[in-house]
Amino acid sequence: MKTDFMLFCRTWIGLAYASGLVIGYSMTPPVLDSPKDELVIAAHTTLTLTCRGSNTLAWAWPDQTLVGRDLTQRHSQLETTSAPGQRVALVSECPGKLELPYCKKLVLNGAQAKDTGYYRCSYKDAKAIIEGTTATSIYVFVMDPEQPFLNSGSVQTIFIKSHSTDVIVPCLVTVPDLNVTLKTMWYNPWPLEKERLRWDNKRGWSIPKNIIDKEPLLMLFCAAMLGGNWYSSDNYVFHTTGSQVYDVKLFPEEPVQLLVGEALTLNCTAMVEFNAGVDIQWSFPSKQANDLVQVTTNRESLSQATTASSALTIHSVNVTDTGRYTCNVTSMDGTYTQQTQVVVYEGPFIHLDYRIGPIVEITAGQKSYKLQVNVSALPAPETQWYKDGKLINQRPEFKMKRMRMHPKHVLEIKDVCQEDSGLYTVVLKNSDAGLERKLNITLVVNVPPQIHEKEVADPSSPYPSGSSQTLTCTAYGVPIPNISWQWRAWGPCVLNSTQSRVARQDRKSRSDRIAECQNWQDINSENAMNEIEPIESSLEVVDGREKRVSRLLIRNASVSVMYKCSAKNKVGKDERLIYFYVTTIPEGFNVDVQQSEYPLEQEKVSLLCSADNYTYEQLHWYRLDPRALQDEEGKPQELDCKSVHLYAEALRGELSFQEPSNSWVLDFTINSIQLQDEGHYVCEAQSRRSGEKQCLFRYISVKALEAPRYKRSLTNQTVNVTESLTMECDVEGRPLPRFFWFKDNQPLHQMSGIQLQDSNRTLSIQRVREEDAGLYTCTACNQRGCVNSSAAVSVIGSSDRANVEIVILIGTGVIAVFFWALLILIFCNVKRVNPADIKTGYLSIIMDPGEVPLDEQCEYLPYDSSQWEISRDRLRLGKVLGHGAFGKVIEASIYGISKSKGLDTVAVKMLKDGATASEHKALMSELKILIHIGNHLNVVNLLGACTKPNGPLMVIVEYCKYGNLSNFLRAKREFFLPYRDRSPKTQSQVRRMIEAGQIAQRTRQPPSPSSSPLTASQSTSSNTSSQTPAVEKMEDLWKTPLTIEDLICYSFQVARGMEFLASRKCIHRDLAARNILLSENNIVKICDFGLARDIYKDPDYVRKGNARLPLKWMAPESIFDKVYTSQSDVWSFGVLLWEIFSLGASPYPGVQIDEEFCKRLKEGVRMRAPETASPEIYGIMLACWQGEPKERPTFPALVQILGDLLQDNSLPDGKDYIPLNHSQNSEDDGFSQASSRPPSEEELRLACNTMPTRYKRAIPFYPPDPIKRYE
Repeated sequence: MKTDFMLFCRTWIGLAYASGLVIGYSMTPPVLDSPKDELVIAAHTTLTLTCRGSNTLAWAWPDQTLVGRDLTQRHSQLETTSAPGQRVALVSECPGKLELPYCKKLVLNGAQAKDTGYYRCSYKDAKAIIEGTTATSIYVFVMDPEQPFLNSGSVQTIFIKSHSTDVIVPCLVTVPDLNVTLKTMWYNPWPLEKERLRWDNKRGWSIPKNIIDKEPLLMLFCAAMLGGNWYSSDNYVFHTTGSQVYDVKLFPEEPVQLLVGEALTLNCTAMVEFNAGVDIQWSFPSKQANDLVQVTTNRESLSQATTASSALTIHSVNVTDTGRYTCNVTSMDGTYTQQTQVVVYEGPFIHLDYRIGPIVEITAGQKSYKLQVNVSALPAPETQWYKDGKLINQRPEFKMKRMRMHPKHVLEIKDVCQEDSGLYTVVLKNSDAGLERKLNITLVVNVPPQIHEKEVADPSSPYPSGSSQTLTCTAYGVPIPNISWQWRAWGPCVLNSTQSRVARQDRKSRSDRIAECQNWQDINSENAMNEIEPIESSLEVVDGREKRVSRLLIRNASVSVMYKCSAKNKVGKDERLIYFYVTTIPEGFNVDVQQSEYPLEQEKVSLLCSADNYTYEQLHWYRLDPRALQDEEGKPQELDCKSVHLYAEALRGELSFQEPSNSWVLDFTINSIQLQDEGHYVCEAQSRRSGEKQCLFRYISVKALEAPRYKRSLTNQTVNVTESLTMECDVEGRPLPRFFWFKDNQPLHQMSGIQLQDSNRTLSIQRVREEDAGLYTCTACNQRGCVNSSAAVSVIGSSDRANVEIVILIGTGVIAVFFWALLILIFCNVKRVNPADIKTGYLSIIMDPGEVPLDEQCEYLPYDSSQWEISRDRLRLGKVLGHGAFGKVIEASIYGISKSKGLDTVAVKMLKDGATASEHKALMSELKILIHIGNHLNVVNLLGACTKPNGPLMVIVEYCKYGNLSNFLRAKREFFLPYRDRSPKTQSQVRRMIEAGQIAQRTRQPPSPSSSPLTASQSTSSNTSSQTPAVEKMEDLWKTPLTIEDLICYSFQVARGMEFLASRKCIHRDLAARNILLSENNIVKICDFGLARDIYKDPDYVRKGNARLPLKWMAPESIFDKVYTSQSDVWSFGVLLWEIFSLGASPYPGVQIDEEFCKRLKEGVRMRAPETASPEIYGIMLACWQGEPKERPTFPALVQILGDLLQDNSLPDGKDYIPLNHSQNSEDDGFSQASSRPPSEEELRLACNTMPTRYKRAIPFYPPDPIKRYE
């Protein structure tokens, strides 16, 4: 109990101190001279009380008029004199003490029974009277045997709150130990049960309220016996009433604005407890003087409570009515107040001002934003909002409910986006008063940075080791963001220690993962790990928006590292994480076949599937069921990698990990492959990041073993002494047999004078002697067996004649050496350069020697450096695309070569280190020839050159991303569709392309001779793009099947390019699929590898005499007479057709390329038709292979034939979309441009499906039958 009391006291002291009620006073309360809390005196005696304290004191005592009220509200100093009929109470100063210097004494003479009660001493100047802190009380009983009850003989009403639990019956006594009984005043008075009652001699009886609730008319009184007499108190009746006020509201809640003469109505409504008594009073400025004020009250009972309301009405307000209006609601619990402000104006007005300022900035992505202004107007004006001069409610944003106009002149914009930027105007109108106000607000919607590549680029694709790579970040935002680059060492990202596991599990966004990577370093040329170029950043228009583009060019990818580009502006930041993983495996996933993709029966074959460990896992080999490659109708169908295992047989391979390359290799080996093992093999790997399956297909073609057989047996020969003897063992078989020679059944080996050539196939005896006569036998053997052929050799003549001939030869040799030395001296003195030293023999495309001699072409052709020279600083060299004995071709990047002024990929031809002057002159000749040729869509066009001293000679040409046509066709064999594509999509596409070609031809104008190449190119580009219809974007060629239309299209384009070369008086001399490049949009381009092809290692080039020539592609007149003309190129074009329709196969399969081949070619033996070639196509081939050059078709005729054939294969029958009245002069062709830069990007859109616009129904040439063909 003591503990609870102390806690209560401390709480009250703390509250009082915190509220400032006892500021300035000591916490020591006043002290009375009586140590007890009550005092008993007899009536008619003197009451003396002394109080001491630390400040000025005052006394308070009981007053009968305050019975039932809080006595702490009464603080008054007793008067020293009394009125007539009143008693006198004396309050005087008295001596204090050291710690309590202030003292007050109370003296009451002749105390009476009614003086019973609390006497309180308190600090006079205290803000509040708090018992135990600023005041001390004592209860005084004035005992009067004649009056034991303070009040008696009357009836008093006790009001009970409805939520009370106990009721106090205040029958106060003057005798402290009086035995008081509580009784009822009814027909028969009866005492109440005392177990439920509590008696307090200072308060009275406390009874439960439910007793009162049971007897609504109950009347109670107190009785006591004293001195043998019964005494009774007042009679008490009870009345239950509500006192709780739930809520008080004043309407209107907002401040009220009125004009002079208008009516003001305010309503104050209180929600109170049932049967509660409340009083509502108004307080306002003109309450005393305004006669127009009317107050009406109302009370209404609701289901849960009672509403008491009061309405204040001033029928005609004046300026003096301006001020604060207060509603006071008073109940038993206290007083509740609500107030509002009323302003009365003399006339109408509109005041409009900015709430924030004339420029407001918000951020895109906000759910909503309210555009607000400060308005003070009376009466309320009409509000209109405009955006960029157009009324808001007429804009689509308003109709889509993205913009809403609210009261109080607020415009709300939902789902804020950049398009919401603009000039907003708010117009306020009061038409009756002729008032109008406008305010302009510029709304700027800031957009957080967004990096485009995050959505379209794979952040973790592997990069080939040693390659040159360009990492690009294209960021858009408002304002334009700045981009910075950072790097960190390769390794896992560690979370901060303060991040919880739950937070890590919930984190999904890419930006969150970036935030977990620590230890980032800014990139510079010294610490980027890989060798880099200076970072370039520029503003470029991409997709119609100005964006910041930053490029990090890595010269040599050698180290795996993590790069991060950060785009930041004032409203946000975006980051792109690039896992720059360097691998030695192409694309990170590769399949290799050892020993060959075309093995022989019983050979060992290993299928090696390599996958980068960082990117892939779970490698599996499968063999496809051949039935899965065709649908029910027998048509080829594409298999999804996810379903490959449903149509394939799983194969068991040996898995190994390659530490140097950090890769897995799954090796499936067939030790002895059989014919039934031929088919499609699939390697499947799973991406570590996406979990998706990826597949690589390889078709293994098994060639059956064939026993050796003689195509032509050996024949008996008779030779003279000292002549040469040559015998050839003409045997074929698979594998190629091994050859053994015997003379008179004795093995014959190579020795002086006897040579075994061509893998022992050919036996040559130089200067035959008599002892060389005999029976010669050739034995050819392979796994399938052996065959023999014998021939007798007879030698006629004597050895004496041979000796004479030897003497003559020696003498002749000496004389020849003498004259040779003399010639060398003469040539050294004259110092003439031998044209043979110039390596023009290695150039394929040359001018017609009949027009300009070959050795004079370099000097004859001009070079204008002002038009073609490009600074070497603009080039960024990359990987080597090809190299030969004298030169190489390198992939490179160059800035500003095209109209876009961006970074373009080009091919650069240059010589190897240590090149001779003649090789330099040969490359310069090639450059001048390319300038002379000019530009054409189907020729690899010259872009520029670097010829200035102090650097290598570079010839810059177009880059073709799909490589040469030969390799492409071989790679696409599995995806070839040997039927026509008659789909409406293809037909409509062809039709559009035809129309585009017609418009381009009619509108294209050749540039003036004075214009620069770049200017001419740009002019052509703009002209084409503005007048040609849109061409749908072609898909990636690696992802689309190869059709018969594609093959005809490639043939047609090559014919177009050769027609152009012929019109420029140029000859190719090496027209083959390896010299045809495939570019984007299915465009093929004729090229010349020239110095960059190693003809010594290329099997397509066969030695003939002192040179290595592409005999399979050469016309007979070129082989035997070294005559090269446009018609000899037509022969090569026929061989190229054979390559295209055999899908990249090597011409003359199985035929030995030697003198016999050349001889049979001259005799009219030709190749058989490829499987995919139609009779029309094969007829074109045979026409190109006519023995007489004049009988072969010209390239314009070939263009005409193939154009009609292509139209027939692409457009529906009976439809002709090609006009007939166009010129057939190739130089007027819309595809060519004789002396300008390469075709623009718009021209390149006229891809493979762009038909010729000047041919119709040409008939191909068919040679007479029969035709001798190679077996």
